[in-house]
Amino acid sequence: METPPQPTHSVAELRSRLKQAGFGEDQIDLFLEEAGETLVAEYIEDFKSFFDALPKDSPNATQHESCWDAFIVRSADFEWLTTMLYIRDDSNLKRRALKLAFLRNHPQFYVKPEINSKMMLRALEAKTDQEARTILEIGLLQASGSILSKGYDSPFLRSDIIVQPILKTLNDYTKKWKPSDYDAPYATLMGPSMSGKTRLVMEMSQHICVVHVCLRAPDSDGGGSRLQDFTGYPPRSALAEHILMEDRKDINAYYKSLIASILQVVANFFNQQDPGMKKKDRLKAWNDYTEVASLGTLARSDRTQKKFTGDVLEEMEKPRLRNYNRLNEAVIAMSNSTQFINTGSSTRVLLAFDEARALVRIPGPYNEISLFDTFRHTIRNIAPDKGFFAVLVDTIFPVADLSIASQWDPCPRYDLVRQEEHFAPIYEIASFDAMVPTEPPRSWEQLVSLERLLNYGFPIFGAYFRDALAEQQDPYQVYEAILRLAHSKLRGAARHSLTKAQAFAFLGPTIQPRIKGAFHLNAELIGAHAALCDHISPGCDMVFSNYPSQFTFAAAVVYSMSKEKWIQCIKALTKHGQHGLDDWAGAGYLASRIILLHAMQVSMNRSMEEGAQYGRPVRLVNFLEVLTGKEAKHLDLGSIDPDQKEDLLKHGMIFWNHFSRITYSPRPDELLQFMYRGTAAQCDPIKCGLDQIFTIYLKRDSDDLDEKNISYCGIQAKNREFDLELVDDDYVKTNTYSPVKLQNNNPYLILHMNLNNTKDGRDDRPTPTPKNDDSSPDKRQATLVFDGLHSYDWLNQPLIDALEELINVEPGFEQLQSDEIGKHYTKLINPCQG
Repeated sequence: METPPQPTHSVAELRSRLKQAGFGEDQIDLFLEEAGETLVAEYIEDFKSFFDALPKDSPNATQHESCWDAFIVRSADFEWLTTMLYIRDDSNLKRRALKLAFLRNHPQFYVKPEINSKMMLRALEAKTDQEARTILEIGLLQASGSILSKGYDSPFLRSDIIVQPILKTLNDYTKKWKPSDYDAPYATLMGPSMSGKTRLVMEMSQHICVVHVCLRAPDSDGGGSRLQDFTGYPPRSALAEHILMEDRKDINAYYKSLIASILQVVANFFNQQDPGMKKKDRLKAWNDYTEVASLGTLARSDRTQKKFTGDVLEEMEKPRLRNYNRLNEAVIAMSNSTQFINTGSSTRVLLAFDEARALVRIPGPYNEISLFDTFRHTIRNIAPDKGFFAVLVDTIFPVADLSIASQWDPCPRYDLVRQEEHFAPIYEIASFDAMVPTEPPRSWEQLVSLERLLNYGFPIFGAYFRDALAEQQDPYQVYEAILRLAHSKLRGAARHSLTKAQAFAFLGPTIQPRIKGAFHLNAELIGAHAALCDHISPGCDMVFSNYPSQFTFAAAVVYSMSKEKWIQCIKALTKHGQHGLDDWAGAGYLASRIILLHAMQVSMNRSMEEGAQYGRPVRLVNFLEVLTGKEAKHLDLGSIDPDQKEDLLKHGMIFWNHFSRITYSPRPDELLQFMYRGTAAQCDPIKCGLDQIFTIYLKRDSDDLDEKNISYCGIQAKNREFDLELVDDDYVKTNTYSPVKLQNNNPYLILHMNLNNTKDGRDDRPTPTPKNDDSSPDKRQATLVFDGLHSYDWLNQPLIDALEELINVEPGFEQLQSDEIGKHYTKLINPCQG
């Protein structure tokens, strides 16, 4: 769609004409806010022109506007509307009606060229506004799917530290497999979407025989909310429908026949090869035959394994004189035919079920157990030392949950009441930062380069940007598409209101709140909100998630976070604290990081510096103007020398959009590394003497980056009232005593954030004076003190209220009780709490 002409109407006139078109006052405000004056003017003109063009002699001529209103509020579909307006056979008027209704309901998406008529219609006929928005957001991502899917055929990076450790783990598991010690010869391969699970399996097929079968839903191509749905890859295997059988009485015998046939096909294939062929060539032939795991030239949409599936089904139809031993015979044949891959008992054949959550369902009334249980009981019959192992590949944890339950399996059908070990989940896929170049940026231009910054974290973002630029696409439009993709992965499935997991998914990449012990929250963040696995215990009863430093995810959050969403996230954080799931002494630290990041968000929106929006450099002086609400000339930075103050404010630049946790005192070269990633740091106050720290770069004469120009801003955050005189030593952090040793006597900045002080304001308390070893003032230190949340004049009252609730939260179940009976009961069973 072309950009409409500039408006020639006043806002008052637009409001008046919208009212004539049937808009209420609230609708007028919202439409003006979302569409802008230009699109509102276009809507008004097109609305009048469209209704003037409708048939005047139709029986429903007097009801045109009421029919239109019914369609706009989602009470009727488009076919009904065109019937009532008597335009079903007029393609031009139908097209105009569709565009006009779309502009009315979805002005934010109206100028997006990727949105076609089909997507418009789906959005307009959605049951709710939220469902419609999800359809449109996914549509925008699907428009990028062809570029995203190229990443599957890109050269695999860092194979030595990604693939080889996983192969070693599988070899160890295969050697350990014994029915007396383990449940079955399988493990789960887990990780968030975009972590490279499928690519890992594909790459392993260059070293061992991989039977890769994708079990994704048949109707998910291009229509879901997962990354695989955007790219259409990996495609659903033709064998999937035969693995995910509907209810049948002989499911156990069927699964034995199915697995036996798969392994027999493996044996048949390799037995037909020339034994003199090289291992690499024999495996390549297998990968080409099975299609999905192939890295060849076959189109992705055609990699559905139809030939392989047909051979498996044909094998299943063959009569067997000794059907009872059929699986054992196939295992022996498979093992003998693959001796060329590895010797001994290490893994030679890996059966990989992708999108393995599909196995969790119970197929029907004839079967009381899931397909997953049937599968693991079947492969339990495979003898050790045959080189076979299986992996169940997915992001989320229903398979792991079943593993926990199955430690004591009372299923009478198999007479198994036992406690056996499960092979530990495999989750350490070391693809993070795989695209980061070994050479650091040498200049300011390289530092703020989008191409460099998007390489941090998941490789898919950097690969997407690289491949889009190769197609001559506009870099900033590509960047916006990447932010939409990253935001969709953090948000997960759309909901009517922000969920707890979604709130932590937005806070995780930016301020990194700790989540201890909350199994289901951690699991949900990994499974549905792109968090990485920090640790999963062998029995899957302990799970820790993490959002490591990643510029793209942080930029996506800054891109999407309104003040209202910040408030929702803070309230979720407060609720989490009331449950007492964490050491909540850090509530003040969390609040301080939220304030600093929010100030950075405002500063970046105002910044005119070169770089990408939502992650561009900011002048330190502009950041301080936002944080204090004062102009630069009115900033009181304590006893710092005037020349040092001028150097700090004139040359100081900051570049970060998120916090990362550190447990050490950073050196200047490490502060420079933080700036490379675009991160600030949350510190261990015992080791560092500071609660937060971010890099200040003194950009003086040259654009070349130099460690000698490094300085820093240290933050001390307090969550209680206190007397300055009693804690003066805490306030006075000088370069002499600080673990951060700067070069060239550079000036530095300390911020004191006393969040819960009732004095409210900066002007009624003296600025602390830093001292050197000889008790003389340190003239290089600039200092700012903030007393209470109302010191931040730019925060609105609802945001202040949410932050106050957060910093005053006290863990305990009494806080969760809403009535007197509940509060009395909590006190009764906790008699010593007072």
